[in-house]
Amino acid sequence: MKRIVFFLITALVSLSVSAYELKRVSVHDPSIVWDPSSKTYYIFGSHRAVAKTTDLMSWTAVDPVVSTSAFSSPKVKKVKKGGVEYDFVFNAEAWSKRGSSNYDISGNLWAPDVIWNPAMKKWCMYMSVNGDFWYSSIVLLTADNIEGPYTYQAPVVISGFHDGTSYKDTDLEIVLGAQSSLPERYKMVTSGTGNWGERWPNNIDPCVFYDEDGKLWMSYGSWSGGIWMLELDENTGLRDYDVNYELTGSGNGITIDPYFGKKIAGGYYVSGEASYIEYIGGWYFLFVTYGGLEAAGGYQMRVFRSEKPDGPYVDVRNTSAVFQSYKLNYGSTSNDKRGVNIFGAYGDWGNQVVGNWSERSQGHNSIIAAEDGRTYLVYHTRFQHRDEAHEVRVHQVFQNKDGWLVAAPFEYTGEQVKSADIAASQQVPTSQIPGSYKLLVHDFNLDHTKKELSKPVNIELNADGTITGATTGTWSVTEGTSYISIKLASSSYTYEGVMVYQTLEPTTDRVMAFSAVNRNGVTIWGYCSNPVTGIESVNLQNQTGEDIIYDLQGRRVIPPLRHGIYIRNGKKIMIK
Repeated sequence: MKRIVFFLITALVSLSVSAYELKRVSVHDPSIVWDPSSKTYYIFGSHRAVAKTTDLMSWTAVDPVVSTSAFSSPKVKKVKKGGVEYDFVFNAEAWSKRGSSNYDISGNLWAPDVIWNPAMKKWCMYMSVNGDFWYSSIVLLTADNIEGPYTYQAPVVISGFHDGTSYKDTDLEIVLGAQSSLPERYKMVTSGTGNWGERWPNNIDPCVFYDEDGKLWMSYGSWSGGIWMLELDENTGLRDYDVNYELTGSGNGITIDPYFGKKIAGGYYVSGEASYIEYIGGWYFLFVTYGGLEAAGGYQMRVFRSEKPDGPYVDVRNTSAVFQSYKLNYGSTSNDKRGVNIFGAYGDWGNQVVGNWSERSQGHNSIIAAEDGRTYLVYHTRFQHRDEAHEVRVHQVFQNKDGWLVAAPFEYTGEQVKSADIAASQQVPTSQIPGSYKLLVHDFNLDHTKKELSKPVNIELNADGTITGATTGTWSVTEGTSYISIKLASSSYTYEGVMVYQTLEPTTDRVMAFSAVNRNGVTIWGYCSNPVTGIESVNLQNQTGEDIIYDLQGRRVIPPLRHGIYIRNGKKIMIK
């Protein structure tokens, strides 16, 4: 019998290993899509930025797939409602120019979302052509190849017809029928109280998705008037003109409008943009980014969920994503903390200690329940000491035992655990969990004007289920699963989350890590900085003739092996 005592394993843990290589890319407002034919992920972002990857770690920039001159002449010149065909030709660039005398379209092509439409057999890109004073539109472009070229088809929805006869240049009368004048509810001033932005959307940030019944939907909007939703016609990719929306509510409290559809979040000029919806584990999850996008703007991703694609969307406290009045919902003086704060600005965390890569103003994300059985959160982030520079980051996402989403505490670097594994298997044995941990509480109320960060403190997860150190509490696991429950003295609610192994970049060191959320929507992260496994020895007896391989934490592993240091049949090996 060959045996390797644990003190040898402990010694090997401290050995230096090579850094994990990640190839970065800058794409603002990244929207992710999977191309099955090339087995490649693509992200599309504002200002025509595009990138691709096969592993979600090494990204390659792609040349723009849309021409800035594409938006003056639509290919589709007729739309149909109730079996009647209507002429409709919309110059999206000219419409946006109405808001500014020096309009430049190149800086106003925002946040495209790309989806494969099997009925059309086309790649469909939904993009905002933004203009000042809400003269914006979301338009459809299509292509045969995911990398284009994309051709402008027609508008999906238009905003900014707040006075005069400008509505005559939109499809308002196709939707509502002939109007002798602009309906009173749309007659809004362009500044001061009673402006368009308090009631109606600025048509930016589209997200298009199929629900579980095969219906095609689009969410869109921003701070201005909130986030709205329309049902689309999958045969045309445009709005379904045969779906009627009955006016509900009055004044700034309108929640359903015949033209704009159904409000699902925000309103009253409350911060919130970049909606993204994905069906995960029995729920439609709505991501909305609160705050401003600048490094000191406080961008922060909040999460709501619903059993239906068009809502109602609520947070972990059952608070609606729709506001009933103006609230300040981000920053140090916030008086509203709705939504699950999946994570926000943080520093001195793992790899961030090296090179000071502290993240801030993360947001305008997308999320994908991928074909590999994992769920990935893709977002752009700015940094503590890099001015307004930004890069894309990817974190794996899991569901806790209550079905709420928690993000892995470190970037995705090829970890193999799948979403279904969390409920079905225990990734980290209970006996290995005790040890010294870094604990990070993601604070709702950071002072972003001072570039404040959430930073970790030191705690101990003890073998008797207690927590000591900078804060006290208790911890427990649901045996046979990867669910962990953590009760901290600082919170009246228990944090429910998951415990998995992660890579501590920029090394290849594997660490135990947890991510959990409580009933106040607060997320905590933790990782083990000094494990106390209780392992006295690892039995390496070879009775089958096959290689018996353990990693440096005493776990049996099965080839193929990632690069790093392992014990194979009692001998140390290094995989480069």
